[in-house]
Amino acid sequence: MKTNEIRAKSILQKSGIPGADYVINPYTGCTHACVYCYARFMKRFTGHKEPWGTFLDAKINAPELLKKQLEKKKSSFKSKVFLSSVTDPYNPSEKRFALTRKLLEILLEHQVPVSVLTKSDLVTRDLDLYRQFDDCSVGLSMMSTSAETSHQFEPRAPVPEKRIQALKILKESGIYTYAFISPYLPEISDIKKLFKMLDGAVDEIGIEAFNPRGANWHGVKKVLLNSYPNLLSGFRKMVSDDFFWDNLEAQVSHFTAQTGINFMGLFRH
Repeated sequence: MKTNEIRAKSILQKSGIPGADYVINPYTGCTHACVYCYARFMKRFTGHKEPWGTFLDAKINAPELLKKQLEKKKSSFKSKVFLSSVTDPYNPSEKRFALTRKLLEILLEHQVPVSVLTKSDLVTRDLDLYRQFDDCSVGLSMMSTSAETSHQFEPRAPVPEKRIQALKILKESGIYTYAFISPYLPEISDIKKLFKMLDGAVDEIGIEAFNPRGANWHGVKKVLLNSYPNLLSGFRKMVSDDFFWDNLEAQVSHFTAQTGINFMGLFRH
């Protein structure tokens, strides 16, 4: 695993993500090595020849950049900032660099609204900061409740049980929490089990359909071939079937109505 220290030119970027005005990515790359990762397209901008998931660039000047960028904006800057879109802000190297924590401290000084999405229970380390934000939400991403399944598709990410426990800790501390089920894999992800495990741990839930286009399909195909060969032949057809997603969306709407969890929507490709 290769970790580099780099100096970025900018850290606060305009966002095209619904509900977020700006995005911050403290790192380039990610070491969770999820086989379905959509962010692998970033590799062509990095100069890395290593496979995606085996390198991480830490933007060591990110805090000073954020301070400068916020100073140039109005003191009343209240645009929603999202951490992160093409990396995990709580990669294991965050223990060493603490870039996400330093950035949160700066955002907190200005009471900038923040939303965080990660796969790591390390997020609870910064609970003291999250409690002080006037507008803050923290989400954990997962695609299964099974540790075995997670290891197949997300080999170096924390197991789902740790992520759910992190959500419970955050919610019990008064933080607005959400689970992002991404990607939802037909016949592998189990919406009933997910809701059962998440009930009482989250305020909101969102689901993203698996996108079979591009390089992310090859990693998923390899896992299917090795562990779910019976699903391989019809899998791509299934994820392109509107009826399947319509039915899933109806199930989720039913479950959210029963549990009182808000439903942010089903995101399709």
